[in-house]
Amino acid sequence: MSECYPYTTIVGVAELGFDIERPRYKRPPKGMPTAQSHPLRAAACDRLITALAGLENLDPPLHLRSHDTTALLLDEPSALASRAYKHREDLTDAVICAWTGLLWLRHGFQRCQVLGLADNPSPAASIIAPCRPQQRRPG
Repeated sequence: MSECYPYTTIVGVAELGFDIERPRYKRPPKGMPTAQSHPLRAAACDRLITALAGLENLDPPLHLRSHDTTALLLDEPSALASRAYKHREDLTDAVICAWTGLLWLRHGFQRCQVLGLADNPSPAASIIAPCRPQQRRPG
């Protein structure tokens, strides 16, 4: 059993284009008022979704338009209201994690690393983490 986290995919997949800083679509900077943070968070989420749409020609491809619900990620901007935004954030995270599983299935250790295997005896908790060559854990 392995897990994956959206953050590891966002920073580990070069094609997403987040080389320097990941999009702050989850939490606003500490101390920033809601009226300021929600528009920034929504814009970051929309940038992430645009980047995900760019994986359509990758191997494996990510086709956000393949389902009516995920197509809405492209067709509607991120809401500012917390409840609607949380739903969009969760759906985006689910898409990222599902695609990460496909990336692992298709490319294995060529594009990913498994964190946690050597740290623990069986049963080991592990995380599938897409990675760039410079992010690869030694060993």
